[in-house]
Amino acid sequence: MNDNQRASTEALRAMRQAALDVLPANSPRAVVLYGSYGRMRQKAPSDMDVLFIGERSAAAVRQLTDAIIGYSRDHGLALDEEVPYTNKVLVDWDELEQASTCTVFSGSPRLIPVRRHPDFLGSKYMRARLFVTGVLAQRTLTWSEDVIRLEGLRARAQAGLVLAAVEDLRAFEVDLEPDTVIEYLLGQGISSDNWLGFEPDPATVRHVQSFVERTLPAQLLSTTPEAGDGE
Repeated sequence: MNDNQRASTEALRAMRQAALDVLPANSPRAVVLYGSYGRMRQKAPSDMDVLFIGERSAAAVRQLTDAIIGYSRDHGLALDEEVPYTNKVLVDWDELEQASTCTVFSGSPRLIPVRRHPDFLGSKYMRARLFVTGVLAQRTLTWSEDVIRLEGLRARAQAGLVLAAVEDLRAFEVDLEPDTVIEYLLGQGISSDNWLGFEPDPATVRHVQSFVERTLPAQLLSTTPEAGDGE
């Protein structure tokens, strides 16, 4: 285990304990480390991105925010307050399930870059988009009391992004090959922070390739334009 793996594992262990201490047991609890700590590619002093899943309340948001800030300060980590903690720390399963449907990408084109201004960073749109592109579709480090449910949401979000890419590329009249879809999801030169969050490191590229190749055939079948009536 290298230093990054050790640091990420220790952080997950600490955040798991915070979840157990703060969140009630009547709803399954889960913790997702995403961003550089989730990919185990952090550099000093990277910030630690954490999403807690469980019963949501204002008190729980405050306590979990305190846990993240306290751990970060104790370990010399940066604090990422660009996105308000209240908008990214805690989600319940129903909201995460809704986000996993990718209905947040409802425009034309469906996948668009973002501008990271304060109104956007505090918005419901950013929150739903973060849950898809920052958490569910990414390489992450997780602990969950309901692994099957969380993995199901991850698979749905990944398939939803592929479907959105297919619909955009078809509208652009681009050939729908796996490599084309992969390049589109990776941003084709747009900053990952402003696109879908996929960093261009080899492991992340392989991750995107894997879920595109797994889901693309079904998405192509489900979106095949109907033949004309011959008139």
